[in-house]
Amino acid sequence: MLIILCILLINIIATVLFSNVVFERFYINAKYNELKDYAGKINKYFAEMDISLPDFRANLINAFDEIERNNIEIIWFIYNPTINHADIGYATKITGRYLANDPPDTKEVEEYISALINSGELNSIENVYEYKTSDINAGKHNINLITLVFENHDVRSNNMLQSYIVLSSPKEYIATTAKTVERFVLHVSLVTLLMGVIAVVIISAQITKPIIKMNKVANKIAKLDFSESCEVKGKDEISALAGSINEMSAKLQESIDYLQQRAQLLKRDLEKQEGSNKLKKEFIASVSHDFKTPLSLIIAYSELLTDKDKDDEEAKNQLMIITDQAVKMNLMVNQLLTLSQLESGTIKKEDSIFCLSEAVESVVKDLHIMIEQAQINLTFNYQDDYIVKGDYNKITHVITNLLENAIKYCDEKKIINININEIDGKIRTSIYNTHRGIPEQSLPNIFNSFYKEDKSRGGSSKSYGLGLSIVKAVMEMHNGKYGAYNSNAGVVFWFELEKQDI
Repeated sequence: MLIILCILLINIIATVLFSNVVFERFYINAKYNELKDYAGKINKYFAEMDISLPDFRANLINAFDEIERNNIEIIWFIYNPTINHADIGYATKITGRYLANDPPDTKEVEEYISALINSGELNSIENVYEYKTSDINAGKHNINLITLVFENHDVRSNNMLQSYIVLSSPKEYIATTAKTVERFVLHVSLVTLLMGVIAVVIISAQITKPIIKMNKVANKIAKLDFSESCEVKGKDEISALAGSINEMSAKLQESIDYLQQRAQLLKRDLEKQEGSNKLKKEFIASVSHDFKTPLSLIIAYSELLTDKDKDDEEAKNQLMIITDQAVKMNLMVNQLLTLSQLESGTIKKEDSIFCLSEAVESVVKDLHIMIEQAQINLTFNYQDDYIVKGDYNKITHVITNLLENAIKYCDEKKIINININEIDGKIRTSIYNTHRGIPEQSLPNIFNSFYKEDKSRGGSSKSYGLGLSIVKAVMEMHNGKYGAYNSNAGVVFWFELEKQDI
């Protein structure tokens, strides 16, 4: 008992001393991480939202309000490095927080921005969505984090404008919180010590011996040895616990026997299912391969007969229908064969290191005729070359399928945006097209084979629900994430690859 009390006392003293030394540093580090999380959310907001939308600023101010509730001050300003001038777009306790006859006092904020400019802090942030901590304070001791959220070219002044957001949290608040926690820990420690003394006395006097016995039995049960049971004497809590352990032992024995039986049945069912899936894949691959030759002959003979029967308009139209349907079926067979080969592992992944932005540009170039015929307004945005590792041909196949899908289901607005950006060390490619949206209940199924939702994906007879299945198979081969979601009067399909450092 004395040893336990000594250990408890040493632990309490160590906890109190540790809290006095470390808590404030801990809270400061935690606040830095909190600012970084908020900076990441703001950067993601600027990356995914179109700043030209009417409600962009209103939504951003709402996001600012949520951040400010956590005792964080925000400054948003636009800096023109050519003329060395900054305009304040938003500042906590200034914008929207003054009376009509009492204009805001921006002097302190302007002095802080000027200090950032003169110190070269802004120039040290080279890329959009990059952020850094700063020791420069706005009139008091703060924890500061600066992030570059947007950069664009002003055609009127022919200058490059840079938009920055500064997140600040006062150190005084953190110090006060740390002191409060220290006092709390001290009080809790004293109470814990008192309770520990009482508990040790009671446990040593009444419980130790029965518990040692129950612990021995419990250890055997943990090793699936049910040969020994606890001795039950009296009707107190210890006896009730011993009886519960005995009952648990009996129930576990029954459950293990039952689970072993079920495991055998499940194993047989899985073997049957695996065999069935294998046969299905082999059947699809075999049928798809066997269909290729007769379909090619049908197309060839239909085109030949069309050329011969040029004078018979009705026969020519019928032959064109046959050719068109054969071409469609040939496309479906090729997709089935590709999907079957991917799922069965017949096609192996051939990794290489390549530039993802160049791969996207190559696909856009290959599909430019389809884009022009559909009168699509396509934009491609990226901030870096984004070097990745993967099978170049299969990844371009994924990009092609997603872009063809976007072209096929683009609505009358005819807008497609392709974006590449880095998210948590992954390189994400997103393809957005204007569309009335996919029902939420359909989103989990759209990458499954032959799945079609007429209300969301149109009724094109050229679609067999296999393109997205191929995307799924390729990305799973690369262990990459993929998905789709509704956003901003449209639909976004995306996939991610690991960033490759050179």
